[in-house]
Amino acid sequence: MGARKLFLAAAAGAVVAGTAVYVVVRRRRVDAAVEEDFDAFAGPVVVKDGATTTAKAGDASTNVDAAAPAASTERKEEPLPGAKTGDAALVGNKLLAEALDEIDVQTAVEPRPAQANTTESSVSRKGGEKKKDFPLLGLSVTLPPDWEIREDLSPFPNVAMLVVFNKDMEPQDAQQQQLQEAGSVPMIVVSVEDIRGDNVELVEFKERCKELAINQMLMMTGGAIQPLVTKDAAVQEGPFRYALEYAQSLPPLYEIKVLNLMEVRNSIAYTFQIMCAPKLMPKFKPVFMKIARSMRIEENIDTTLGHVELHTGEVKVDIDTTWGWEYPGKHDALATFTTSSNVKKEEINLYAQAAVPESAYKPREEKTVNGVVIVSAYDGAQQQKSFTCNGYTLVVKPLQKATSSLAEKDLVAVVKSVAPSTLPPKPKKGGTFVNAEHGYQVDIAGGSRIVASRIGGGSVAYAPKGPVDGAASEEQPPAVTIRVGSPENDADCMGSLEEWTERMKLEAAESDIREIKQTKINGEPCLTFISQNMEEIAPGQRTEVRGKVFIFVRDGKTTLLRWEMESGLWRKFEREMNAFVESLRFI
Repeated sequence: MGARKLFLAAAAGAVVAGTAVYVVVRRRRVDAAVEEDFDAFAGPVVVKDGATTTAKAGDASTNVDAAAPAASTERKEEPLPGAKTGDAALVGNKLLAEALDEIDVQTAVEPRPAQANTTESSVSRKGGEKKKDFPLLGLSVTLPPDWEIREDLSPFPNVAMLVVFNKDMEPQDAQQQQLQEAGSVPMIVVSVEDIRGDNVELVEFKERCKELAINQMLMMTGGAIQPLVTKDAAVQEGPFRYALEYAQSLPPLYEIKVLNLMEVRNSIAYTFQIMCAPKLMPKFKPVFMKIARSMRIEENIDTTLGHVELHTGEVKVDIDTTWGWEYPGKHDALATFTTSSNVKKEEINLYAQAAVPESAYKPREEKTVNGVVIVSAYDGAQQQKSFTCNGYTLVVKPLQKATSSLAEKDLVAVVKSVAPSTLPPKPKKGGTFVNAEHGYQVDIAGGSRIVASRIGGGSVAYAPKGPVDGAASEEQPPAVTIRVGSPENDADCMGSLEEWTERMKLEAAESDIREIKQTKINGEPCLTFISQNMEEIAPGQRTEVRGKVFIFVRDGKTTLLRWEMESGLWRKFEREMNAFVESLRFI
């Protein structure tokens, strides 16, 4: 199947920024009978500074300056300068589904349901309207007659994607879709993104989306035609408080206008995106805006999926998956943790209570929450917070802002998890990613990065070597994806190892799959196989990429792990791959 291109770049809002590009590219690729994004075992790999981003051919993404103006005003047809692309590094990501060529042309244009991760309910209303609730996303929407909404499988571990559509407008077959101009069928995509790692506010999120969208639409024309930003302003449309509208044109291939309505609440970003040809926007915009205004966003949605358990040799502590760590810590701390945000980075030091160093910060506020004493202290306008419980103290210091923006409930949970422990540290000063919801845990290396969220369903992305600066690194390190699914919620998932084996043997006859074998890892039956093919890692540059897939089936539930890297690096990282897989435990 066609190869998916991955950018290792910081990209809050990347999913919605890249959707217009996806629509154009998708229509060009229907003749190849490939629709990767709807495959249950397609997924993302690798992150930079805490965010994941996936793109189709022609996409690009960049590191973005997070400084945003306090207010914006609407502008008329403002051309933007070309976005930089040098910061974006590409790597092939060929997951299991991309090695399975079972999707025919007709299936390629039909909706493929996502793995069920957002229990949906529906209530009929007068006039044929329907209210749809997605409680796990904290979202509800009321649809006019003849309009429907479905959740599509997101290729991002921290993003859910909903598509609003009218069946009367959709093409009936692949040939019809292929012949249609991009934008001739109006489309609405609602994305819900967990941005805890970036910890950005609405305007900062908008700025990142804008940069990515402009960059990607510029790449659609090979850098020849600048997109136009036609609206960049604060609004109040239902729950959405910002609007960003832009357009791209490359006659006679396509003309696209995109309107994004955005909201950020409690580190969750909601984007309502309307896409169509400019001539169609006036006709359909009223009904689209009615749908947008009908949306309701709930508060206090928990997006955390799993945690990282650390043993320093003195203590055990459970931390957020978006944090980095080192132990022993700085300033004689037991451990030091650092958030992944590029704009609101914070340092958290863990001490024995009696060993907290003196500081110039003067206490101003003190309170107790769930047995944890929280003190806010200041040195001028600069804040420092401490959380003390059971003889241990977390000292939280913002590094880029005056005050801490970390949720107190999360820090309370961390300090309450601290306990004495003489267990030795994991190799490479690593930790253990514990995913109780999906029933497994696995050891991860120090300096690595995990992306996991309840919003994204059953997938987790892991970068063993952590964030990578593509401009500074010539070799692309390993990329790992873990997915969990079952036939009950995933039509592409097999119910037993024997079924998986038979399926892979059939697929191997017409694909690059080889070395299919059943084995045991830590006593658990496992199916493994290898795929190897050429991938484009940069414009005009191709490399051979090898991936190894490990499939476990327990009680009908599949846990799939894929480790992928450039073939030339296989020997360098093979031992690390084997150690990672052997550390997998089911809980």
